[in-house]
Amino acid sequence: MWRIDLQEAVMFENFISNFPADARSTLPPYREPRLGSVAGYNELVRIGSGVSFGAGILRLHSGDEASRARGLVQQLFPGYVDIVPIAKDWLGRQFALDFAGADPRFPRLLLFEPGSAEVFDVECGIEQLFDVEIVADPVTFLASDLFSEWRDEGYSVPQSGQCVGFKVPLFLGGAGSIENLEVGDEEVYWSILGQLQAKPK
Repeated sequence: MWRIDLQEAVMFENFISNFPADARSTLPPYREPRLGSVAGYNELVRIGSGVSFGAGILRLHSGDEASRARGLVQQLFPGYVDIVPIAKDWLGRQFALDFAGADPRFPRLLLFEPGSAEVFDVECGIEQLFDVEIVADPVTFLASDLFSEWRDEGYSVPQSGQCVGFKVPLFLGGAGSIENLEVGDEEVYWSILGQLQAKPK
């Protein structure tokens, strides 16, 4: 186990203040040569690779989790062949760097949303996303309103390898409410959604 680097936490002070780490030790991060030149990546993984934050609302990927998440994303979004997932929220939505056609120092930062089968361009870098955008607008980036409802009802928070998914996905008309949510294995969830999305309309 690694230890969380408190010196690196200065870069993400706002994020950590609003979403404290749920553990004090970290796991080895994803190893890929291009990541070393991406602004904010090294500092991000040092504050919590493989650690959840904010009572489980967000998890930074360890190396193994990032590898698994890449495969999951490509089941539902096969056109994205050169991505590195860096984090996920409690709904299984993946934040990932997309290196395809980009300067490797400045990959696009994307949000892959399985429930709606949509991809969103975050339009900022790692530090801006975590220390500014997520803090300023957690409803958009983390569905914090639903998360609060979910916890208030006493439902369990997903662990590594799990997510809270939609029983009926949004792209099939499912409701964006806690009544349409359940905890499950994220590999099964992404696989099922990939199969549903691939069916002829």
